[in-house]
Amino acid sequence: MVDEAELLQRLRNREQNAINEAIELYTPYLSTVLYHLAGATLPREDAEEIVADVFVILWKNAEYIDLQKGTLRSYLAAVARNAGIKRLKKRREHVPIDDIEVSDPGDFAKESSYHDFVWNAVMSLGEPDHEIFVRRYKFDEKLRDIAKAMGLNVSTVKTRLSRGKRKLREILSDAEEKQ
Repeated sequence: MVDEAELLQRLRNREQNAINEAIELYTPYLSTVLYHLAGATLPREDAEEIVADVFVILWKNAEYIDLQKGTLRSYLAAVARNAGIKRLKKRREHVPIDDIEVSDPGDFAKESSYHDFVWNAVMSLGEPDHEIFVRRYKFDEKLRDIAKAMGLNVSTVKTRLSRGKRKLREILSDAEEKQ
């Protein structure tokens, strides 16, 4: 077991072997944190880059870390989690929602685009449906990965997607009629 206070002091003293020790010690843990955060939606290369960035941040900020507020491990996990969330937001691809068609999207009031309107409608579905939609159609996760991450059965995820699509068709159809 590593003495975090000693390791942190060595990092503050800029001992090269201290950062190497931290990398060896915490890389598997941080990789697991990122996997639990994003599953397969975060490419391995991105996860590796984030983990490397976490250690750069550790090296730069070692003197500001207060072990009275938590462990070094929890500090690194928080940095990795925040970086992972930031990376996921940055790399979001706008994947069209399949099976939802509206004949003429028109110019929806107060919406900058049809796409924004659709995603606002998705967000209005509430939990856990909107999370399932985001994971499936924004991050292109597989159904089994979504089910595992959310603690649901695959059949439940399929059912929620089906019902959600039906609700979205109704929302979009109502908006189209108002045009």
